[in-house]
Amino acid sequence: MARYCNTTCQKQAWSGHKRECKCLRSLLPRHPTDSVRLAARLIFALLSPTKSISNELYTLEEHESHLNSMSEQKKQGLSQLASILELYVQQEYSNLTQEMTSALPASCQDPLSLIAKVG
Repeated sequence: MARYCNTTCQKQAWSGHKRECKCLRSLLPRHPTDSVRLAARLIFALLSPTKSISNELYTLEEHESHLNSMSEQKKQGLSQLASILELYVQQEYSNLTQEMTSALPASCQDPLSLIAKVG
């Protein structure tokens, strides 16, 4: 989990980590995969756009999921990750799909599509 070099770094990171920390604690003793944590961080960033986004970075819409070309086995695995993602972020967003539908780009409006882009 999160480790910091000193208390100053910990305090600076807290604004970004407090949501994730709440979600991590809600799953204990289980730990989400890196893909689930990354997808959650993207959701947090997209649903609360407080920072300016650099023109040098690709937007989430510009990434392809390749979901249509995946095998059923791969889709099932990603579907399980999407379910874990919903469980993971429920402390912050009790109805993730509704939040995503209203605030995120069309290509990212369901957890499976989002996890397919980062997984």
